[in-house]
Amino acid sequence: MSRRPRRSQDDGQKQPADEDSEQALRRSQGFFTPNDDQYVRRIHDVRHLASGEWSWDVLVTLHKGPLQYVNLLNAIRAKSSDTGWPGRKHRWLQDSPLNRTLRRLEQGELVRRSRETQFPYHATYELSQAAEELLLAAAPFVAWAETHTDLLDRARQRRHSEGATNH
Repeated sequence: MSRRPRRSQDDGQKQPADEDSEQALRRSQGFFTPNDDQYVRRIHDVRHLASGEWSWDVLVTLHKGPLQYVNLLNAIRAKSSDTGWPGRKHRWLQDSPLNRTLRRLEQGELVRRSRETQFPYHATYELSQAAEELLLAAAPFVAWAETHTDLLDRARQRRHSEGATNH
């Protein structure tokens, strides 16, 4: 593993970087790289926190503001489309998967639920501050996907053809 040279503030000359202090500085600023010991662990943490087929649909939909359950369901259904990836069982979100997804996101403190105290008892869902930050942090992934659409299309087609031959 090579060390990145770092400029000395004294003379402008490049000197070997102290990786431990650089890593500590990056971590304190919220930046991790694949060289950091915690990198893979944190990727897995985020993946598990926002896991589920409909989690990202819920997060993105609630980004526009709080919604009652029925309005959330209808909003996701209105913009959901077939992604082309094999294995997606439902093109339309149903009540049961949405309930499970909302419960999981509530437990992960990404979504807050409030319930009206008078009949009819509507539940309203909104993003937590952490979820708002997660959506902003995911923007580079979306940008990467946008610049690699050809790669994604080829991978999608290969998985689709493999799925067809395995059945």
